[in-house]
Amino acid sequence: MKELREIIKKIESSPSEEKLLLATVVEVVGSSYRLPGAKMLIDANDNTFGMISGGCLEADILERSKELREKGKPILFLYDTTKDDDSIFSLNMGCKGVIRIFLEPINKNSTLFNTLKNLIKQRKKVSTATVVSSTNEALVGKRLFYDGDSFFGDLASEELKKELIDLFLRNQKSELKRLEQLQSEIFFEKILPPLKLVIFGAGYDAIPLAEIAHSIGWSVSIVDHRPAFANKERFPFADEIFVSRAETFSDDILRGENIACVIMTHNYEQDRVILLRALNADCFYIGLLGPRKRAEKLLEKSGINLLEKINRLYSPVGLDIGATTPETIALSIIAEIEAVSNGRNGGFLRNRQGSIYARS
Repeated sequence: MKELREIIKKIESSPSEEKLLLATVVEVVGSSYRLPGAKMLIDANDNTFGMISGGCLEADILERSKELREKGKPILFLYDTTKDDDSIFSLNMGCKGVIRIFLEPINKNSTLFNTLKNLIKQRKKVSTATVVSSTNEALVGKRLFYDGDSFFGDLASEELKKELIDLFLRNQKSELKRLEQLQSEIFFEKILPPLKLVIFGAGYDAIPLAEIAHSIGWSVSIVDHRPAFANKERFPFADEIFVSRAETFSDDILRGENIACVIMTHNYEQDRVILLRALNADCFYIGLLGPRKRAEKLLEKSGINLLEKINRLYSPVGLDIGATTPETIALSIIAEIEAVSNGRNGGFLRNRQGSIYARS
């Protein structure tokens, strides 16, 4: 999420004529540091934004980028780190896997950049189909997009449209397929806007929560009715600050894709009203500070059965890491939101059976 925001910010601030390159991991077989969809931007001075490995492939990609700048065409290349030799491209590789990376030109006038920019602004998800290799070289780098309402891009294929709709509705985020109709390999990817964390309450314990969320690339919104608390001096990293009571904040604050909220006003009635509104909004995660009995009482008073809402409501909020300070409690909350976002339970990786990335 952080790399997506950094890449968009860099492209937006660069001159249209600057030769920027975008590297995207499109396939991983075996072990690797990053998954398909990971991206890295390279500017004209070989500065990089984002990463597509643990640092072991970036140097070689920078060398390959010179070839692309000369040819001006997208290229797909492969790294095979399954060999017995520990030295790959003169670098020590601990992972054993096959990684394919697509490298292409990009600038602020490209459809891809403007789609990514708009998806963050409008908080909409989009599924994309990118031709990464083809018997028809003219197709390589072309795309078709689907945002849930319409298709757009420079590809026209009914088969692609069906695939994009299917991906849009599934939990899966990416897939590399060969479509015989186009005689091409297509990288299908679903891209979500960076997670937006809405924090209700601007007390002292909300400050580290906002700081950690910002540091990992989430968008942060603060809502509190007290101007002395809800301000830029206390929350310099917040993207939005709203001075509003529970009854009057705009519905738009909780509208869109990939939104989580944490309710921590320390006021029973304010929490009750916010909780009701959050349960009727788009949030995939609702964290409520306080003991379980308090949450049950809040819902009971509003005539809502806790069991009916348990799939989105997390109270007590946070993972069980023994947190006792505002900073460690914030860490446990952030970790829980990340786990829920990725469909995980937050357990120890050493106890996990199989791949830590849950590859099929």
